[in-house]
Amino acid sequence: MSVLIDTSVWIDYFRHGNDALVTLIEQDFALIHPMVILEIACGTPPAPRLKTLRNLGFLEFCNQASMREVTTFIEHEKLYGLGCGLVDMTLLASTLITPDTELWTLDKRLADLAKRFGVAHR
Repeated sequence: MSVLIDTSVWIDYFRHGNDALVTLIEQDFALIHPMVILEIACGTPPAPRLKTLRNLGFLEFCNQASMREVTTFIEHEKLYGLGCGLVDMTLLASTLITPDTELWTLDKRLADLAKRFGVAHR
């Protein structure tokens, strides 16, 4: 089982560490999405900044839902007005189209949606 790691988990890891995340990385089960890397790039990842961003890019990428797929997903499942934005919905849709993948997030609203679709990591 692979796990798409949300930005919230990475930020918590950068601040406090997380043995469970390290284990997923060591076992090659941790997946990344380009939007997560970009969200982290908008903030202040650990120094050296460029090395941190480059290292994230070495992780395996999940399948990436297109904007059309995300829009259709939002409309079909009536996911509007729930407090989740573009990146959240894109990560959820991408998780759903990546076989045997769960989504790990610390964001309560996104976690609730991941549970609703049966893809929440623990």
